[in-house]
Amino acid sequence: MKKFFLFLVIVLALFFLSATYYYIFHPKFFDKKINWSEKEFSNGVELKYDYFDGEKRVPIKALKGNTIKVTYLVGGKGGMMIEFLDPHGFFVKTKPGGSTVSIVAETDGEYQFVIKGNKMSDGYIKVEWIIK
Repeated sequence: MKKFFLFLVIVLALFFLSATYYYIFHPKFFDKKINWSEKEFSNGVELKYDYFDGEKRVPIKALKGNTIKVTYLVGGKGGMMIEFLDPHGFFVKTKPGGSTVSIVAETDGEYQFVIKGNKMSDGYIKVEWIIK
């Protein structure tokens, strides 16, 4: 009987802790995109949406030593964060400049320009890049 009671207490405590973690930190396991449309170009992409809460990765191929300069334009409501990942998935330090960021490719491969939307609504994101 004592073992069952102890087991029940542990299960309830774990449930309470996991529910508390979820409601406090609210990790995003799934992207939510409503009326999402994408237009891809050779050196850019245009995204339109009614609601965006999640992430969109834009792949950019570059060779070692190339400079990748990305310009982005955002319209609508909500918050956004951007980051660059190298071909191995590690963060790359960017040189910010308003709505432009640039990096120097340290290896050949596909870099990821990552857009993370936080409850963005009624908007668009236009991303263009130049590789030199």
